[in-house]
Amino acid sequence: MNTVGTRTIETERLVLRRYRIEDAEDMYGNWTSDEEVTKFMPWPTHESVDFTRLLLTEWVSYYEDGGTYNWGITLKGDDHVIGNIAVVSKNENIRSFEIGYCLSRKCWGKGIMPEALKAVILYLFDGEKDLNQITATHDTRNEKSGHVMQKAGMHFEGVIRESKLNAQGLHDTAYYSVIRSDLVTRKQYEDLFMEMHQNFFEREYVRNTEEGKVASEMLLRLQEFDSSKYAKDLPDVTFGFYDGPLDVLHEAVKKVNPNWVKNFTEDMRFYCALVEGKIASFCIIDDFGTHEVNGMTWKIAGPGCVGTVPEYRDRGLGLTMISHVTKILRDEFYDYSYIFYTYVDKWYEKLGYTTILKWDKHGFVDF
Repeated sequence: MNTVGTRTIETERLVLRRYRIEDAEDMYGNWTSDEEVTKFMPWPTHESVDFTRLLLTEWVSYYEDGGTYNWGITLKGDDHVIGNIAVVSKNENIRSFEIGYCLSRKCWGKGIMPEALKAVILYLFDGEKDLNQITATHDTRNEKSGHVMQKAGMHFEGVIRESKLNAQGLHDTAYYSVIRSDLVTRKQYEDLFMEMHQNFFEREYVRNTEEGKVASEMLLRLQEFDSSKYAKDLPDVTFGFYDGPLDVLHEAVKKVNPNWVKNFTEDMRFYCALVEGKIASFCIIDDFGTHEVNGMTWKIAGPGCVGTVPEYRDRGLGLTMISHVTKILRDEFYDYSYIFYTYVDKWYEKLGYTTILKWDKHGFVDF
């Protein structure tokens, strides 16, 4: 395969650059000497900065061959390295690269690693024209690393037991991948949206939306849905499809949003949470049909008009109900669950949904 090697990559907040020997102090201080960072790494914690410098000298020499991909992560405006991201293995027979990464503990939880990983994925696919697949793995006990991969657009492929070795010994390994055809552009998402919601921005309720109010569209690949991500102990709650009187359901909907009542028609599927036989939470299960996206066929459905009656709020009923619906869609062999027109994207993120588009009354907006 053609190689472009390690060139500088800039993102909104980061600069990914080649290492220099003088980075040894920062590298040692920020991650190679930190047992919390190296806990799940396939290499041991460094005992001295001299060892880090020796390793870094070797890494820098590899840049000469032009086929090495190994970046130090820095924050824009601050040239000190705070982490590492690199291609750690290649399989040219199947045109696949594996990426590994680590980050200073003081930078955890700030979205830095997903930002870097996403940028490297795009860089590699753009530069390596024959590259078809990029993979990454993590110890299953290190769930946060899996969240990084998901946020960067990688897909969970499965777990192989006791398949790799790190400082903790043999471990079960979660595998993630992204292939070239997975790279759906914003324009393709916009086209999908308009295909599912024709003439959307001409609709009266959209034109009447409050100025400056921005809604989100969200998506979850159902193969990756983990129903254990959000679990509440709700012994007094019954979840299931609703087949009772429509007027009773309408009364519950009115307590949340009277404008939604017209959407709850006899030809729709409804799912509810019931407390002592009374509707506490509800939603419609929308079937958005089958669509062609970037050469792939997606069968899409999702929960809509999701609400919880005021007296039952703040108990986790609504999100637990959505978790049930998402699992049902997966079991019904839909490819994706889609959240249409929401202002509570942080709520859905708890189940693994990611934002693919944002819009206001005038059209799509940057985010």
